Amino acid sequence: MKKNNLFSIPFTFSAVLFNIFFLISAIFNVGCMQFRTSDKRVWKKFEAIPQKVQVERYQVANRTVRYIKIGADTLPTVLFIHGAPGSADAFFSYLKDTVLLEKARMISVDRPGYGYSDFGKAEVSVAQQAKLIAPLLDQFANGHPFLVVGHSYGGTIAARLAMDFPEKVDYLIMAAPAIDPDNEKKFWVNNPADWAIFKWAIPKAVRVSNDEKLAHVAETAKMLPDWQKVTMPVTYIHGEKDGIVPFANAAFAKEVLQHNPDTTFILKEKMGHLFVFNEKEVLKEAILAYL
Repeated sequence: MKKNNLFSIPFTFSAVLFNIFFLISAIFNVGCMQFRTSDKRVWKKFEAIPQKVQVERYQVANRTVRYIKIGADTLPTVLFIHGAPGSADAFFSYLKDTVLLEKARMISVDRPGYGYSDFGKAEVSVAQQAKLIAPLLDQFANGHPFLVVGHSYGGTIAARLAMDFPEKVDYLIMAAPAIDPDNEKKFWVNNPADWAIFKWAIPKAVRVSNDEKLAHVAETAKMLPDWQKVTMPVTYIHGEKDGIVPFANAAFAKEVLQHNPDTTFILKEKMGHLFVFNEKEVLKEAILAYL
């Protein structure tokens, strides 16, 4: 019988499954990919910042949502929505930024299923995620502009918020958003990671991310009739070197937002998907333009 030299196991279907499991476990690095920061660690990370950081939770539709807030309540509000996987801590560098703190109150939310918002319990409906985050729009309405910023999958949620609550969202920034159902990049590992034999061993944050990924084409297709509702000023940012969310999403955005004359596109040839972390000034300048 033919042997699999790598694992010295008979090359059968069971061996194939074992090899896939090994690869998935290695890729996901079980135990090191929770992508979240505890309340205690949040306070520690912000202890040197003069403004007091607040870690809060609220209940909605039998779900718990946690968010981090900092800045004066008399200023315009910026709500950050992270990608997948991730959590509120994806935007901590912005919440600490002294220039932004002079001009805005900032909130970063753990999306449902991530961080400390019912960690591990996925919500694959984009519309429902928007509804679960929407209470923040009411809670922090203060008569000043409200800006919603979303990165990657968070850009999809940000767009859905703008569609469903246009009277509450004054400005929208989508940073490398996954919004085009015809250009949703899928990786070879996504389907095997959904098999019950492997799913139990995958870190919760990655499992939630995979659940969202597998539903994302259908979810973004549901949004197609509603792009006309996005009439507030919009900034769309994307890099041609993005290996996670195809740059073709930019062409899609131009098409579905052609009715909106107040749309700005910032497209950079050499920029990748993680520019919100390693080229922070790009997003920071886009935010400041609305403040």
